[in-house]
Amino acid sequence: MLFKLTRGVLVVLFLSCCGCQERQSNVASVPSKVSGQQKGNPAASTVMVYYFHRTVRCVTCLSIEANVAQVIEDNFHQQMADGRLMWMPFNLDDPGGKEFEKEFEIAGSTLVVARTDDNRVQYKKLEGVWQLLGDPERFSEYVTDEIGKFVNDE
Repeated sequence: MLFKLTRGVLVVLFLSCCGCQERQSNVASVPSKVSGQQKGNPAASTVMVYYFHRTVRCVTCLSIEANVAQVIEDNFHQQMADGRLMWMPFNLDDPGGKEFEKEFEIAGSTLVVARTDDNRVQYKKLEGVWQLLGDPERFSEYVTDEIGKFVNDE
């Protein structure tokens, strides 16, 4: 009985995690609708790293957020200090969430790196974090490289 209950809980957790992933990773550029609504109203040259999530979150989603925050702290502390980079976890169920969903074409937990230039948002969804979560070194390299491309205007 306990085995069946445990297995059922694991299946539910697995299915809820699988539903968190968004599967589109190309760089996109769209007219900005919400870029001026971010906390602190960053300058146009500021790179935003968003971790979009829902109110109900799985262990994997929480781990990705914590690991990305650590990567940013370890590798981009100077860019954060001088305002060139901002880290912003955001609950899509909060006010403004629908606008972010439309602008970035997302539906659930997604890591997005974005930069606003001339009222257009250039962004990239970093889906690789899902596959690399179990490999901390490759996870860190991937996130650092992708954020670095936006910070260095590549």
